[in-house]
Amino acid sequence: MKKTLAALALAGSIALIGSAPAMATTYPALPPAAGVSDGTVAPGQTFVFTAQGFRPGETVTITITITTTGAANAGGTAVSAKIPVFQAPQTLSATADAQGKISVPLAINEAGTYSITATGNTSGITVGPVVVKVAASLANAGGSVAGTTGGLASTGVDSGLVLWTLVGAGALAAGATSVVVVRRRAKSEAAA
Repeated sequence: MKKTLAALALAGSIALIGSAPAMATTYPALPPAAGVSDGTVAPGQTFVFTAQGFRPGETVTITITITTTGAANAGGTAVSAKIPVFQAPQTLSATADAQGKISVPLAINEAGTYSITATGNTSGITVGPVVVKVAASLANAGGSVAGTTGGLASTGVDSGLVLWTLVGAGALAAGATSVVVVRRRAKSEAAA
């Protein structure tokens, strides 16, 4: 019985201690970057603006600036085509998560080309601009993601964590198998 408990304790400690280094790793700060889920959208269509490189928990100011209006691009006879009238930049805020990232859903109702930047209020780090085109009509529904700049790092399961988890599971299975074998031998020897 003591050998059985020792085998189970050893297998359990291998499983738990083996995965600890992968979970305790301190990852370096993410490099400053920004992007959007779709660079060309219809008016009112929601897209996601993402940015990284800020301090964890930092308040981030997002600035949306119109660079050209839809009417000025069309070349029509409207007054706005002759004298472009640009709106003042719009701002909103978000709070960076534990990795210093933000992800904000946005929808712009007016056609035109927009520039989006994000600035950390404490760190002063600015990412962007990311350009988004809001098209009055999207003739090609499968349009490209033009204007998307930068990219966020792919996060997921660390391969070291998977490896140590498999090693730990194998050690637990080996320990459980040895317990079964020892008990069967003990029963057969007792019966003989």
